[in-house]
Amino acid sequence: MSDAFAFISVIDEGSFASAAKQIGLSSSVVSKRISRLEEELKVQLMHRTTRTVVLTEAGQQFYDSCKRIKTAVHEAAEELLAGHQQPSGLLRINAPMSFGQVYLVPAINDFVKAYPEIKVDLILGSQYASFIHSGLDLAIFIKELPDTPLLKSHKIAQRTTGIYGSPAYLRQYGVPFSPQALVDHNCLIYQSEPSTYVVAHQKHEWVFYDKKEKIPITVSGNLKINSNQALVKAALAGLGLVKLSSFLVAEEVKAGALVSVLEAYCPSDIDIHIAYPHLRFVPSKVNVFIDFLVERLRGEEDKLYISS
Repeated sequence: MSDAFAFISVIDEGSFASAAKQIGLSSSVVSKRISRLEEELKVQLMHRTTRTVVLTEAGQQFYDSCKRIKTAVHEAAEELLAGHQQPSGLLRINAPMSFGQVYLVPAINDFVKAYPEIKVDLILGSQYASFIHSGLDLAIFIKELPDTPLLKSHKIAQRTTGIYGSPAYLRQYGVPFSPQALVDHNCLIYQSEPSTYVVAHQKHEWVFYDKKEKIPITVSGNLKINSNQALVKAALAGLGLVKLSSFLVAEEVKAGALVSVLEAYCPSDIDIHIAYPHLRFVPSKVNVFIDFLVERLRGEEDKLYISS
């Protein structure tokens, strides 16, 4: 390709000397490149004189084809540069179901209004540890990040996990003041697996901490659901206590419809990361979304602990 571009320069500039000056090579190197190109093509491209070059018929045909290719390459580069200056294209994002429904869907609604040239595919649910091979541009990870040098990531926030119950439930059954007291309470349990006989009879643990000491507590209850939103509704109905991320019940707690208990034993430093492929040049559509989401989360301090 470099020999062909040298050939184009010679014709455009009108001489080997001018072409050599234009592309930063010596005249002898440019002459050798043209000779090598003719040898590869098995055809004479030009007639050389002391002052000018004249194309042969084959040379004219090859020159016209090369100019079209050079123009296409230039246009492709300009289009790519414009894409980095003006964010555009398809942005594919993966996130956990609950976080996506509570935070990303409303955020993306506003994002696409601010950046109408960007189209978004949001995939909620299954986390893709090797999401590069899935064609994803971004993924939100809570707790564990994939251990791979192919990804870059930023911690964008921390979330808390708490135990919540309705005022009516707590009035009837009492407030638990220690994790061990949960054995006397009906606990509403998140269960993602299909409810087979084995799954239905397995034990469920809620983990608490007393300073740095880990306290696993086996809990039980009469309701298991594979939807956090459904668990919130069950807790609101006074059916029992539920363990959930704080952002899922922030409005209900603020309104007094749910009450947080055992706060001293619940961890508050669960990291939320945004990850993307480790590229030398990160697409502008990725950068603007990260900036947008971080700024958005700064307005949610009452639901999340925001990372600086």
